[in-house]
Amino acid sequence: MTPTRVVKSPTDELEPTSSETAAPARAKVAIVEDHSMVAEGFARIVAAEKDFEFVGTATTLADAMVLVENESPEVLLMDYHLPDGEGDQATRDVLARFPNTKILMMSGSDSDDLLGRAIEAGCSGFLTKTRPAIDIVTSIRAVLRGELAVRANDLAGVIERIREGALGDGLTGRELEVLRHLARGEPSEEIAAKLFVSVHTIRNHVQNILMKLNAHSKLAAVATATRLGILGLDDIG
Repeated sequence: MTPTRVVKSPTDELEPTSSETAAPARAKVAIVEDHSMVAEGFARIVAAEKDFEFVGTATTLADAMVLVENESPEVLLMDYHLPDGEGDQATRDVLARFPNTKILMMSGSDSDDLLGRAIEAGCSGFLTKTRPAIDIVTSIRAVLRGELAVRANDLAGVIERIREGALGDGLTGRELEVLRHLARGEPSEEIAAKLFVSVHTIRNHVQNILMKLNAHSKLAAVATATRLGILGLDDIG
Protein backbone atom coordinates (compact mmCIF):
# COMPACT_ATOMS: atom_id res chain seq x y z
CA MET A 1 0.00 0.00 0.00
CA THR A 2 1.29 3.41 -0.90
CA PRO A 3 1.86 5.34 2.34
CA THR A 4 0.04 8.57 2.97
CA ARG A 5 2.17 11.50 1.94
CA VAL A 6 1.57 14.46 4.24
CA VAL A 7 3.08 17.69 2.97
CA LYS A 8 2.75 20.81 5.05
CA SER A 9 2.17 24.20 3.55
CA PRO A 10 5.43 26.03 2.72
CA THR A 11 4.10 29.01 4.64
CA ASP A 12 3.88 27.11 7.95
CA GLU A 13 7.34 28.18 9.08
CA LEU A 14 6.37 31.82 8.64
CA GLU A 15 3.49 31.63 11.09
CA PRO A 16 3.98 33.82 14.20
CA THR A 17 4.55 32.00 17.46
CA SER A 18 3.65 34.77 19.89
CA SER A 19 0.20 34.52 21.43
CA GLU A 20 -0.21 38.23 20.78
CA THR A 21 0.46 37.96 17.04
CA ALA A 22 -0.81 34.45 16.25
CA ALA A 23 -2.84 34.25 13.04
CA PRO A 24 -6.47 33.10 13.14
CA ALA A 25 -7.04 29.36 12.79
CA ARG A 26 -6.92 28.24 9.19
CA ALA A 27 -9.24 25.69 7.63
CA LYS A 28 -7.53 22.36 7.05
CA VAL A 29 -7.73 21.08 3.47
CA ALA A 30 -6.49 17.71 2.20
CA ILE A 31 -6.29 16.24 -1.31
CA VAL A 32 -7.00 12.71 -2.55
CA GLU A 33 -5.56 12.36 -6.06
CA ASP A 34 -3.41 9.61 -7.59
CA HIS A 35 -1.91 11.74 -10.37
CA SER A 36 1.07 13.51 -8.83
CA MET A 37 1.14 16.53 -11.15
CA VAL A 38 -2.56 17.19 -10.63
CA ALA A 39 -2.22 16.76 -6.86
CA GLU A 40 0.74 19.14 -6.73
CA GLY A 41 -1.17 21.74 -8.71
CA PHE A 42 -4.12 21.64 -6.33
CA ALA A 43 -1.75 21.65 -3.34
CA ARG A 44 -0.12 24.88 -4.57
CA ILE A 45 -3.53 26.51 -5.00
CA VAL A 46 -4.58 25.55 -1.46
CA ALA A 47 -1.26 26.46 0.18
CA ALA A 48 -1.28 29.91 -1.43
CA GLU A 49 -4.41 30.95 0.50
CA LYS A 50 -3.83 32.47 3.94
CA ASP A 51 -7.07 31.10 5.36
CA PHE A 52 -6.31 27.48 4.31
CA GLU A 53 -3.86 24.99 5.79
CA PHE A 54 -2.83 22.27 3.38
CA VAL A 55 -2.42 19.13 5.52
CA GLY A 56 -1.48 16.48 2.98
CA THR A 57 -2.14 14.31 -0.04
CA ALA A 58 -3.33 10.72 -0.32
CA THR A 59 -3.29 8.66 -3.51
CA THR A 60 -5.87 6.01 -2.55
CA LEU A 61 -9.08 5.77 -0.56
CA ALA A 62 -7.31 3.62 2.05
CA ASP A 63 -4.64 6.28 2.52
CA ALA A 64 -7.31 8.98 2.57
CA MET A 65 -8.89 7.33 5.61
CA VAL A 66 -5.55 7.46 7.42
CA LEU A 67 -5.01 11.07 6.37
CA VAL A 68 -8.45 12.18 7.57
CA GLU A 69 -8.05 10.31 10.86
CA ASN A 70 -4.62 11.85 11.52
CA GLU A 71 -5.18 15.42 10.30
CA SER A 72 -8.98 15.98 10.64
CA PRO A 73 -9.33 18.21 7.56
CA GLU A 74 -12.50 20.24 7.26
CA VAL A 75 -12.48 19.84 3.47
CA LEU A 76 -11.35 16.89 1.37
CA LEU A 77 -10.74 17.52 -2.34
CA MET A 78 -11.21 14.05 -3.77
CA ASP A 79 -10.77 12.68 -7.28
CA TYR A 80 -13.74 10.67 -8.48
CA HIS A 81 -11.66 7.82 -9.95
CA LEU A 82 -9.28 6.31 -7.39
CA PRO A 83 -7.17 3.14 -7.70
CA ASP A 84 -9.16 1.38 -4.99
CA GLY A 85 -12.64 2.84 -5.44
CA GLU A 86 -15.00 5.21 -7.19
CA GLY A 87 -15.88 8.62 -5.79
CA ASP A 88 -19.46 7.91 -4.77
CA GLN A 89 -18.58 4.87 -2.66
CA ALA A 90 -15.44 6.60 -1.39
CA THR A 91 -17.60 9.50 -0.21
CA ARG A 92 -19.94 7.15 1.64
CA ASP A 93 -17.01 5.40 3.28
CA VAL A 94 -15.42 8.66 4.44
CA LEU A 95 -18.67 10.13 5.73
CA ALA A 96 -19.56 6.92 7.57
CA ARG A 97 -16.43 7.34 9.71
CA PHE A 98 -15.94 11.10 9.57
CA PRO A 99 -19.38 12.69 9.08
CA ASN A 100 -18.15 16.25 9.70
CA THR A 101 -15.78 16.18 6.72
CA LYS A 102 -16.87 18.23 3.71
CA ILE A 103 -16.09 16.44 0.46
CA LEU A 104 -15.51 18.43 -2.71
CA MET A 105 -15.51 15.93 -5.57
CA MET A 106 -13.21 16.49 -8.56
CA SER A 107 -13.33 14.90 -11.98
CA GLY A 108 -11.92 15.38 -15.44
CA SER A 109 -15.47 14.88 -16.71
CA ASP A 110 -18.53 17.05 -16.16
CA SER A 111 -21.01 14.27 -16.97
CA ASP A 112 -24.41 14.40 -15.34
CA ASP A 113 -24.00 10.79 -14.26
CA LEU A 114 -20.88 11.49 -12.17
CA LEU A 115 -22.40 14.64 -10.70
CA GLY A 116 -25.57 12.79 -9.77
CA ARG A 117 -23.62 9.99 -8.10
CA ALA A 118 -21.51 12.48 -6.15
CA ILE A 119 -24.56 14.39 -4.97
CA GLU A 120 -26.45 11.29 -3.89
CA ALA A 121 -23.40 10.02 -1.98
CA GLY A 122 -23.30 13.16 0.15
CA CYS A 123 -20.68 15.40 -1.47
CA SER A 124 -20.82 19.09 -0.61
CA GLY A 125 -19.68 20.11 -4.08
CA PHE A 126 -18.45 19.01 -7.49
CA LEU A 127 -15.67 20.49 -9.63
CA THR A 128 -14.14 19.67 -12.98
CA LYS A 129 -10.34 19.69 -12.90
CA THR A 130 -10.24 22.23 -15.71
CA ARG A 131 -11.83 24.96 -13.62
CA PRO A 132 -9.58 27.96 -12.85
CA ALA A 133 -7.84 28.29 -9.49
CA ILE A 134 -10.23 31.01 -8.29
CA ASP A 135 -13.19 28.64 -8.76
CA ILE A 136 -11.47 25.98 -6.68
CA VAL A 137 -10.75 28.44 -3.88
CA THR A 138 -14.29 29.83 -4.02
CA SER A 139 -15.77 26.33 -3.88
CA ILE A 140 -13.68 25.37 -0.84
CA ARG A 141 -14.82 28.50 0.97
CA ALA A 142 -18.44 27.79 0.01
CA VAL A 143 -18.46 24.30 1.50
CA LEU A 144 -16.72 25.61 4.63
CA ARG A 145 -19.68 27.97 5.05
CA GLY A 146 -22.03 25.05 4.61
CA GLU A 147 -23.16 26.18 1.16
CA LEU A 148 -23.51 24.32 -2.12
CA ALA A 149 -20.49 24.23 -4.40
CA VAL A 150 -22.04 23.30 -7.72
CA ARG A 151 -23.31 25.50 -10.52
CA ALA A 152 -27.09 25.72 -10.78
CA ASN A 153 -26.97 24.85 -14.49
CA ASP A 154 -25.00 21.70 -13.74
CA LEU A 155 -27.43 20.73 -10.99
CA ALA A 156 -30.41 21.22 -13.30
CA GLY A 157 -28.82 18.80 -15.75
CA VAL A 158 -29.00 15.87 -13.33
CA ILE A 159 -32.50 16.43 -11.96
CA GLU A 160 -34.25 14.07 -14.37
CA ARG A 161 -31.62 11.38 -13.82
CA ILE A 162 -32.12 11.23 -10.06
CA ARG A 163 -35.86 11.71 -10.05
CA GLU A 164 -37.86 8.53 -9.65
CA GLY A 165 -40.24 8.40 -6.68
CA ALA A 166 -43.49 9.64 -5.24
CA LEU A 167 -44.01 12.80 -3.24
CA GLY A 168 -42.48 12.67 0.22
CA ASP A 169 -43.75 14.38 3.33
CA GLY A 170 -42.53 15.65 6.68
CA LEU A 171 -41.18 19.05 5.61
CA THR A 172 -42.98 22.18 6.74
CA GLY A 173 -44.03 24.88 4.30
CA ARG A 174 -41.14 27.11 5.36
CA GLU A 175 -38.67 24.22 5.05
CA LEU A 176 -39.91 23.54 1.53
CA GLU A 177 -39.41 27.21 0.72
CA VAL A 178 -35.86 27.12 2.07
CA LEU A 179 -35.20 23.89 0.17
CA ARG A 180 -36.19 25.52 -3.11
CA HIS A 181 -33.74 28.34 -2.47
CA LEU A 182 -31.03 25.78 -1.67
CA ALA A 183 -31.73 24.05 -4.97
CA ARG A 184 -30.88 27.33 -6.73
CA GLY A 185 -27.50 27.41 -5.01
CA GLU A 186 -28.30 30.42 -2.85
CA PRO A 187 -26.20 30.93 0.33
CA SER A 188 -27.86 31.16 3.73
CA GLU A 189 -27.31 34.93 3.95
CA GLU A 190 -29.15 35.50 0.68
CA ILE A 191 -32.03 33.21 1.67
CA ALA A 192 -32.35 34.97 5.02
CA ALA A 193 -32.57 38.37 3.32
CA LYS A 194 -35.23 37.16 0.89
CA LEU A 195 -37.34 35.57 3.63
CA PHE A 196 -36.79 38.43 6.12
CA VAL A 197 -35.42 36.17 8.84
CA SER A 198 -32.03 35.74 10.51
CA VAL A 199 -29.24 33.58 9.12
CA HIS A 200 -29.47 31.54 12.33
CA THR A 201 -33.11 30.75 11.54
CA ILE A 202 -32.21 29.61 8.03
CA ARG A 203 -29.46 27.38 9.38
CA ASN A 204 -31.94 25.79 11.79
CA HIS A 205 -34.29 25.13 8.86
CA VAL A 206 -31.42 23.58 6.90
CA GLN A 207 -30.52 21.27 9.79
CA ASN A 208 -34.17 20.17 10.01
CA ILE A 209 -34.24 19.53 6.26
CA LEU A 210 -31.07 17.43 6.40
CA MET A 211 -32.42 15.43 9.33
CA LYS A 212 -35.83 14.80 7.75
CA LEU A 213 -34.33 13.79 4.41
CA ASN A 214 -31.53 11.80 6.05
CA ALA A 215 -28.96 13.74 4.03
CA HIS A 216 -25.29 14.44 4.80
CA SER A 217 -25.19 17.69 2.83
CA LYS A 218 -27.36 20.28 1.14
CA LEU A 219 -26.61 18.74 -2.24
CA ALA A 220 -27.70 15.33 -0.97
CA ALA A 221 -30.88 16.92 0.42
CA VAL A 222 -31.65 18.45 -2.97
CA ALA A 223 -31.03 15.09 -4.67
CA THR A 224 -33.26 13.24 -2.22
CA ALA A 225 -36.01 15.83 -2.52
CA THR A 226 -35.84 15.54 -6.29
CA ARG A 227 -36.06 11.76 -6.15
CA LEU A 228 -39.09 12.02 -3.90
CA GLY A 229 -40.77 14.48 -6.24
CA ILE A 230 -40.59 17.34 -3.74
CA LEU A 231 -38.45 19.34 -6.17
CA GLY A 232 -38.71 19.55 -9.94
CA LEU A 233 -36.91 21.28 -12.78
CA ASP A 234 -38.81 24.51 -12.14
CA ASP A 235 -37.26 24.67 -8.67
CA ILE A 236 -33.68 24.74 -10.00
CA GLY A 237 -32.40 28.19 -10.92
